Amino acid sequence: MMNKNETLPFDALIKGYILIPKALLTESLNQKESELSYLEAFLMILAKVNYMDNSLTIRGCKINCSRGESLMSFQKWGELFHWKRHKARRFFTKMEKYNLIQVTPTDISGIIRIRVIDYDMWTNKPTDDREKRKTKTDESFDEFWNTYHEVTQTPKREVGPARREWSKLTLRERRLALKQINYYYHSLENTKYIKRGFSYLRDKSFLNE
Repeated sequence: MMNKNETLPFDALIKGYILIPKALLTESLNQKESELSYLEAFLMILAKVNYMDNSLTIRGCKINCSRGESLMSFQKWGELFHWKRHKARRFFTKMEKYNLIQVTPTDISGIIRIRVIDYDMWTNKPTDDREKRKTKTDESFDEFWNTYHEVTQTPKREVGPARREWSKLTLRERRLALKQINYYYHSLENTKYIKRGFSYLRDKSFLNE
């Protein structure tokens, strides 16, 4: 059971960003001798991941570590947070659930790759750079996402999971998903039960007659 110090204000994190110098953040967190809160642990991740692409040699193996990523063990993360390893595992599972990070195993035993999702936004990388890298899939998703919420007048939530669902659709399904928004909205007897964009895609409600 989580105590109040383990509660991370996810809504606040997801809705906006602030800029904090990494050197100041790292120094402040390293001075703590007690357990970090979940919020402090997430800030520690932001401070520890790579600011630029790099390669590391771990146990004689060379491995790439990109911008916004870190390569460490759960035990090492636990030491940084002043936690036991099993608590660090639970924390990372929760961070993945809220689409803040991605955790993947590596070929090196015990070493995991942590990637901060939307790291460019956390570090205020110029929007122009992000726009240049946008793929056609990103652009079509943005069109769907904006249109869906304009028509349904629902809050824009769960964009990360919705984007993943979009990437699973075929080109035909994406076209239908966009085309059928108006039909779906006006076919509801009670708009109180309208689905969020993520659920609309996950359930493929655009295929309903």
